[in-house]
Amino acid sequence: MEISGAHFFAPEKYGMIQNPNINELLSCIPVNSISTSDDGDDQNHKPGIVIDERKQRRMISNWESARRSRMRKQKHLDELWSVVLHLRTENHSLMEKLNQLTDSEQQLLQENVKLKEEALNLHRMITDIQMGSPYTTHLRELEEAPCNTFVIMAESSSQSDE
Repeated sequence: MEISGAHFFAPEKYGMIQNPNINELLSCIPVNSISTSDDGDDQNHKPGIVIDERKQRRMISNWESARRSRMRKQKHLDELWSVVLHLRTENHSLMEKLNQLTDSEQQLLQENVKLKEEALNLHRMITDIQMGSPYTTHLRELEEAPCNTFVIMAESSSQSDE
């Protein structure tokens, strides 16, 4: 699988290294050489055997430490893969939403163009009707005539008083 030019392998390809049998490691240590530092009564200790025992113990300790480190690394890798999968899902969802919004925008733009054309056509129709109407000249005369509502109101009130 590839992300931005980098190659990442699926977590299952990073299988944990199988734990060697600890008994096999312990079998490398001679039985008569296993002792503790408190064994003061055993005088048969050779310095080479004690060093080998320490090396074996250190080897086992190092092996366990490496195993724990591999387990932590595997756990971290699994967590990262979980984040990758989550982000891919979210990215897919956002891309779908973006596509839907883009489609809606295109539909609205087309509808807007149609409505503008309709408004222009209606405006032309109204203008044509006004131009061709015999009442157009009378309407223009009325529009141009001065209108004083106070004079009209005064005339109507004087007529009603009579």
